[in-house]
Amino acid sequence: MSRIAAAVSRLSWRRHRTSVRAGGATAAVAAVAAVATTLAVAPPAAAATYRYDCRRLSGAGSYSSPLNLGNVTGRTVVAVNCPPLTSGAGYANRYFSFTLTRPARVPSYAGASFVLNQVQKSAVNPSLSSGPYTIMHTSAGLWTYDRNGAFNGRYLPLAPLPGGRGVLAAGTYRLNLQKLDSPLRSLSTPWFDVVVSTP
Repeated sequence: MSRIAAAVSRLSWRRHRTSVRAGGATAAVAAVAAVATTLAVAPPAAAATYRYDCRRLSGAGSYSSPLNLGNVTGRTVVAVNCPPLTSGAGYANRYFSFTLTRPARVPSYAGASFVLNQVQKSAVNPSLSSGPYTIMHTSAGLWTYDRNGAFNGRYLPLAPLPGGRGVLAAGTYRLNLQKLDSPLRSLSTPWFDVVVSTP
């Protein structure tokens, strides 16, 4: 089991602020995280993993026409090589859709993995919605880190849900990947992979 999956499966949730050091600067990050849990690496591919080229998915990546990841039930779906998100209206968000045919099982999660660099310093931040309703904001995202302590991913827990609200029900959902940083910090995110894992 990957480290993020193991962390999601034993979550005891609380809201806190964590101070992290990246690229010589200290940033205050609001997150919902496991108590006394530090995630060290992004999740590796599981046995039942389906990989797709992000640029060949159907859909436009917009709110009304999200890129379609299809049925993710009982599998890990990875959309690789997604182009960077950049500052500006219409460019700082990219939407994906996925379908669960049964409730999510512990541990399930959805988000993005990426590698920050000196030019592309902005993380990719996920939120989740169903129709017009937001289910989880980016503040619910768990950060993952590489072995040097730099961010390399952010994921939303689908089972268990934050606050002991059970698990994500069967249905079709929209995953919004966002660049939240000011262009003064960085004009874009790196290229990234989208990961939805629902064993």
